[in-house]
Amino acid sequence: MAKKKEGCAALKKKLDNVFSQYIRMRDHGICFTCGKVGEIKEMQAGHYVSRACLPLRYDEKNVHCQCFVCNCMKHGELITYRENLVGLYGEKEVERLELMRHHTAKFTAEKYKEMLDYYSNRVKVMSGG
Repeated sequence: MAKKKEGCAALKKKLDNVFSQYIRMRDHGICFTCGKVGEIKEMQAGHYVSRACLPLRYDEKNVHCQCFVCNCMKHGELITYRENLVGLYGEKEVERLELMRHHTAKFTAEKYKEMLDYYSNRVKVMSGG
């Protein structure tokens, strides 16, 4: 019996988990907006432009480590988030992110697999494996 192909929804869920882990590891568990240092597994991957915007959902410049309070309770702390983005990447890059929120995208299962492989490998390397 042939193995059932994984659908886009399942691949997207897996990619969300691996990408989140990558972001939290990349940022060493330090909240981008308040500076709190936490255990990587307790921190979150906070998006400047909502993760509902697929073209930016996995854009590394749009996603940074955040604590639960900043990401959820304070709805992303977007004013501070933006100020920090400008300081890190410059105004033009932040404007690019803001313009991209109006774009749409549709990823194929192959694209999800490609990104999943890429970020899985990045996490593995960062973990020392």
